[in-house]
Amino acid sequence: MFEAKSSRKKFLNLRRNSLHVRVHVKFLLFATLRDKYGVPEVSVDCDGSLRGCVEEAARILGRDFVEEVFEGDDYRRDRIILVNGRHIQFVQSTQLKDGDVVAVFPPIAGG
Repeated sequence: MFEAKSSRKKFLNLRRNSLHVRVHVKFLLFATLRDKYGVPEVSVDCDGSLRGCVEEAARILGRDFVEEVFEGDDYRRDRIILVNGRHIQFVQSTQLKDGDVVAVFPPIAGG
C-alpha cells in the first residue's frame, strides 16, 4: 500500500514539475516588422508552445505582436513563419524546444 502511494506521489510531482518547464526561444523579425518594433530580434523564456512564446515576446514588443503571428487560434497564413529555418506548415509540431529560432516575415509585395 505504501509503495503504491509513494509511486503515485512521485508521478504527480514529476507531472507537476513538467508543467513548468521553460524554454529559451529567439524571435527574428524582418522587413516592416523590424522597423515597427525597432529591434531585429528578441529572446524569451516561455512554456514551449508557439502561442505562449509569442505572448511572452508580446510582453516586450507590445500586445499587437500576437496579432502579427496569430489570427484567432491559428497562426496567420499571410505571414512567413519559420521554425529553425523550416516553414511552419511543414513543421510536425508547434511545440518549441530550448534554443529554437522563430523567424517572422510580414506579407511581402512588390512589382
